Amino acid sequence: MHRFANRAARPGCPRRRGAVPRGAVLLLLFALALPARAQTPLALPGSPPPAGALWLPDGAARAPLVLLLHGAGGTFADHAPLAAALARAGIAALAVTQEADRAAPNAFARMAARARDASRVLDQVLAAQPARVDPARIGVFGYSAGGTAALLLAGGRADPARWVALCADHPDERLCHSPFGRAALEAAAGLAPFAAPDARVRAALLAAPALGFLFAPDGLRAVPPTTAVRLWRAGDDTVLREPHHAEAIAPLLPGRPVPVVVPQAGHWVFMPPCDAQRRAALPFLCADPPGLDRDAFLAGFAADAVVFFSAALAPR
Repeated sequence: MHRFANRAARPGCPRRRGAVPRGAVLLLLFALALPARAQTPLALPGSPPPAGALWLPDGAARAPLVLLLHGAGGTFADHAPLAAALARAGIAALAVTQEADRAAPNAFARMAARARDASRVLDQVLAAQPARVDPARIGVFGYSAGGTAALLLAGGRADPARWVALCADHPDERLCHSPFGRAALEAAAGLAPFAAPDARVRAALLAAPALGFLFAPDGLRAVPPTTAVRLWRAGDDTVLREPHHAEAIAPLLPGRPVPVVVPQAGHWVFMPPCDAQRRAALPFLCADPPGLDRDAFLAGFAADAVVFFSAALAPR
């Protein structure tokens, strides 16, 4: 379990900026003592139906629900340990693998489509579980590209023109030179700002959220001021270089949340620890700074999520 230092934190220990309350440690220890929550496969419409799972707490009471949105190219299982920790703490969790919408004309349309698809899945699960899930207590977790979708669901409005501005002001930005980035840059000209709000979202936990620069100073003004927001980012994220992502949105969100920084960690620190097969095939997903135990870090991160969503989604 990590301790939070006032000064420069040791590798693997988030800086004190927005540190987890001490109560999180007790909640995590309690949760670990409980049986692991089994995931329930989802039966959703579609051909083929999307892969996903629903984690429900024990008991028959209505529970709050957190929608888990994975990063680009990920799957619903990427954040299964977080989902299980939430369910042990009495919070239902829902995750679905979201494939890129190849019918969408550009990257920005795909971003909006992903957020709207998440809303549709939420509709279906709420309709299927009216006795177990409270529709008035909905939160969202978003990692990387899932963080962009989460911001849209919370009420954000993204402006494609800001991609053009970023690349004009920062020509060395890697997003301006990747195949995805070049295609987005070409498509951005003339596109109007877009949104995909879901008024049911009361809380958002964002880990290494992508493309914060797309939200203009007024682009998050429609996020209700009562929305609870928690931000985390990696301290040495070479995939999403700051200050263009988490740091760009922090002063624009309700409460002006200060990102919790994982010192020296890379973008993938929020992904599950690698097994031998993944370590051999995708070693870049597995690299952590010396002294960072990803299992221990993710346990602390899950504890933080439990504390955050338990407070944010408490009955009003």
